[in-house]
Amino acid sequence: MAFARLERDAWTDPTVAAAYDALWRGFVAPSVPPLLEAAQVGPGDSVLDVAAGPGTVGRAIEARGALVLALDFSSAMLFSAGPDLPRVRADSARLPFRDKSFDRVVCNLGLLHFPDPDAAVREAARAVKPGGVVAFSVWAPDAEALTVVPKSLQALGLAPSTANAPGFFRFGEPGEFEATIRGAGLVPLPTARFAWNGPVEGPESLWRMFRTGSARTRAAILSLPETDQQRLRDEVVRRAETFRVGGRTLVPTAVVIGRGRRP
Repeated sequence: MAFARLERDAWTDPTVAAAYDALWRGFVAPSVPPLLEAAQVGPGDSVLDVAAGPGTVGRAIEARGALVLALDFSSAMLFSAGPDLPRVRADSARLPFRDKSFDRVVCNLGLLHFPDPDAAVREAARAVKPGGVVAFSVWAPDAEALTVVPKSLQALGLAPSTANAPGFFRFGEPGEFEATIRGAGLVPLPTARFAWNGPVEGPESLWRMFRTGSARTRAAILSLPETDQQRLRDEVVRRAETFRVGGRTLVPTAVVIGRGRRP
């Protein structure tokens, strides 16, 4: 599948992994506590962190006194997490664990990087113990940080080449999370939304986040001729200027958190 290759090629590239760590880590950090609250992570819990990336969620899990195992298919991303974080390289759709292995399974902003999100939810449901909770966060449809590039493309009349991929805001639609969680054999728990103003170093940094530290958006940008890439960069930076607050650039964003409990 082209989308699976696109994601794998991006996140296994040490340059992309390093850019994500440098540019996205602080931006997404505020989304972590609400995710762990939704999953009811507490002291002594065994927690699988799926699509662990540079370890932001894993460190927060450890800070709660829980036992974490960070899972990612990318060695480059796991390298960013540091050698002292327990970790395993594996695919979210084929977890290398027996049924009922963990008290909690969480995934922060990884679900729509998977070619088959429903399969990933089913695997999480399989891996969690009875009474345990799985929780996934995804970008909300009104997350302005995630709409700047699409709006800029539309304003410029640009149509980059894109892979056939899961809808980026699919789980922001009413009932979508609940249906998927129920289909995985879990009891849906209330879906939550969390909003914050994500800090970036400046308008140019918002462009670099997507141009160098993302997967599907990076691929779309790179499919454009260089002249159109420059036009797009100028438009994104122009729009990002509107997010300046005093001497800081704060970009409104939000996540939706879906969760379920294994009977």
